Amino acid sequence: MEINRSDFLKMLGALPIVFWGGQACNNLSGEAKKGMVFGWTTCLTYETNDRKLGFDYFSQMLYEMHAHGMTHLIVMMASHGYFSPLNHGLAWPVKNEKLRFQMDKQAVNAYEETEFFSKIIKKAHALNIKVYIEIKYLGMIGIKEGYPGVGFLTKIDGSSTKAIRPEASDYERNATETLSICCDSSQAHQYMRDKISDVLTRYTDLDGIVLEHPSFGGETCYCQASRERIKQDTGKEAEELSVEEFQSWKAIRIRDTLIDLKNIVKSINPNFEYGFYTGFSPSDGDIAKFQLDRGHDPKTLKEVGFDFLMPYCEGRHQEHEIEEIQKVIEYLAPMDIYLHTVIRRDSPHNYQLPPKGPEYIKSIIEWGKEYAKTNPRFKGMSFFNEVKIPDENREAVYDSI
Repeated sequence: MEINRSDFLKMLGALPIVFWGGQACNNLSGEAKKGMVFGWTTCLTYETNDRKLGFDYFSQMLYEMHAHGMTHLIVMMASHGYFSPLNHGLAWPVKNEKLRFQMDKQAVNAYEETEFFSKIIKKAHALNIKVYIEIKYLGMIGIKEGYPGVGFLTKIDGSSTKAIRPEASDYERNATETLSICCDSSQAHQYMRDKISDVLTRYTDLDGIVLEHPSFGGETCYCQASRERIKQDTGKEAEELSVEEFQSWKAIRIRDTLIDLKNIVKSINPNFEYGFYTGFSPSDGDIAKFQLDRGHDPKTLKEVGFDFLMPYCEGRHQEHEIEEIQKVIEYLAPMDIYLHTVIRRDSPHNYQLPPKGPEYIKSIIEWGKEYAKTNPRFKGMSFFNEVKIPDENREAVYDSI
């Protein structure tokens, strides 16, 4: 008999939670499953639209995770209006005055009087679930007010890397224009230092942080800050660099940027784990070129000292997805892998992906479980986005893991 989520959560709510030695165990589960780990990647606001998700929603999700042997939770702490127009901004009560311009006023967790994520972390730990936050190396509406002079990724002709639709509203235009900050910009990087410091000093009992970006691209960056840095580091103008020289320079810049942020993370709590989103197979299948153009060279990423990497498994390659993601994992050797596995049916604004259903979900999990048996670097799978999937997709995850 299949049980839908609402009925399942009612059933969980009626069950007692038994504690042993300070740790909790739901009667449905017992010990977490052995071997590879599974978990959700979700958010406080991203794609929630008008829904106001708070403690009750995430608390029930933790019970559900525990009942099915999930042991890892990643939570996005901000939303970007470029992708989720009704949700935008930082979703915790920021203390740094320069960050307040970017607060998400729609987020329940953004106000001291209604902040609940700290209680979710404690509850997760009582259920033997690790909690990580995800922070993007991206800007949002309000960054120019807090960080005047902030720089953005720029193509060689001086244009932005993000195209703005002619019919875009002023809100979408602003969200687009403030998105892709450049790590060579001192103001942009200080913003990231401040953002990470602000959130981690509030939630010091987290298990770690996963960064998405910083990243260049095949045609970037030619902003003034990058041009000055290229000249300083290489003695050449940006246009004088060969493709290989430009890729090598990018890799060093990304490495040094990530090391600087790691130092901040570890200074707040030396036990924080440090993860990074990277690894992608583009439509032409040239994984190395795509990664090197971004500045994500496996050799220099290894020098950062990440605890794990999170490649993207998004279903872009249809029936060849498994083949392509295996190539990505092999390319990222020898680093450990925790796979970002998109299982949404509906794509967000400005981010079109093939729809996912139960059959896709079951097949990708079946592959992952078999692949992990022969590749010890493959540690597990995290499924995205829990708050924006139909019940049948959620049930397919739980039935398969």
